[in-house]
Amino acid sequence: MSDDLPASLGPRGEKGLAYWQSLRRGRRIPARADLDPIDIPKLLPGLILVDVLSEPLDFRYRLVGTEIDEISHRNFRGVRFSEIQHMRRGNNIWAQFARVAESASPLWSDVPYIGGDPFVRRIRHCLLPMGADGETVDMVLAFVDIDRIAVVAA
Repeated sequence: MSDDLPASLGPRGEKGLAYWQSLRRGRRIPARADLDPIDIPKLLPGLILVDVLSEPLDFRYRLVGTEIDEISHRNFRGVRFSEIQHMRRGNNIWAQFARVAESASPLWSDVPYIGGDPFVRRIRHCLLPMGADGETVDMVLAFVDIDRIAVVAA
């Protein structure tokens, strides 16, 4: 997590960050309306859109890419972080989303994986703030890189 592109920012996160930066057009943060899935078809399987809810602070999954669905073994669309045991306030993931919502600054890091896919080796996400007014974060766009162990056919 830094202002420079670290080695831990995966290829999808790097492309997602570049796309997000192109959407800013002189504003602090882009709006959801600026995002056009047609521009980023190869990034969509690892894309997550999360609504930022206030009073009290919470987050709700709006859109979850197919690769995330595959390793989650659950449909999280419409579910609040506060409704998920390992995502509630006090968790590192919650803290990262809160930091992005409060600072309106990107953040990237490794993510612990607690799912059951034995081939998932590493997960990294790049969290990017979005807001209709160009200043206040009302959504977080995430690009997730999932590194898997290669399976060799016998």
